[in-house]
Amino acid sequence: MRNPGLISDYVDALARELDFDRSLARRVRQEIEEHLWEAAAAEPAADRDEAQRRAVERFGDPHAIAAQFATVSLARQASKLAAIAIFVIGSTYALMKARLAWYAVAQLVVSDELRTISGAVARIDGYAFWLSVAIGIAAWAYIGSRHVPVRLNPSCRKELHRFFALCGAATTALIASAIADAILTGLRLAGMGWSPAFLLPVVLMTVEIACVGALAFLIGNAALRTRHFANPAAPAA
Repeated sequence: MRNPGLISDYVDALARELDFDRSLARRVRQEIEEHLWEAAAAEPAADRDEAQRRAVERFGDPHAIAAQFATVSLARQASKLAAIAIFVIGSTYALMKARLAWYAVAQLVVSDELRTISGAVARIDGYAFWLSVAIGIAAWAYIGSRHVPVRLNPSCRKELHRFFALCGAATTALIASAIADAILTGLRLAGMGWSPAFLLPVVLMTVEIACVGALAFLIGNAALRTRHFANPAAPAA
């Protein structure tokens, strides 16, 4: 009968390292646990705890092992993240156009006193948005042209860091655009009494901010995960 102990603790630590990809974590845990029990059973040591210790010792540090398995998953997630970034940028554009169309239908115009400020903010909005488009496309094209290595080597780390830098720049520009959109929405609605016509642009603006915020979170989380696996001395999570 198997006695839970070092092997169980080891594969638990390994699975925690890979918990960002649950199917990968389950598969790796099962495969390595079976291998370790077989290795422990083949040990000449009479003491089962000592046999487990030797099997685990020979297998290596769980963080380093997890980094090898994580490479393909991280690269795939980076590709998905690039596609998500393009989708969010496109959705932001659609939401922007929807608000402008609604303003025309509801005849919501900027007051004469605020027209100069609105024009300046609109220019900033346009520059920031199209900058995010250009950088987002560059990030998507860059990660799509990279080769996925067997393990997270220095070259792969640099490529992923470049990709996340591009994604970060695109997201920063998109955040600036969203802030400008929020200001423009406020200027458009300022000085007017309450009207049901306010609801749609406010809802659309809220959705835009939520989408941009979610993208920023995903990029930051993925970048931190890559940095974690890029450091072979990092402790198991």
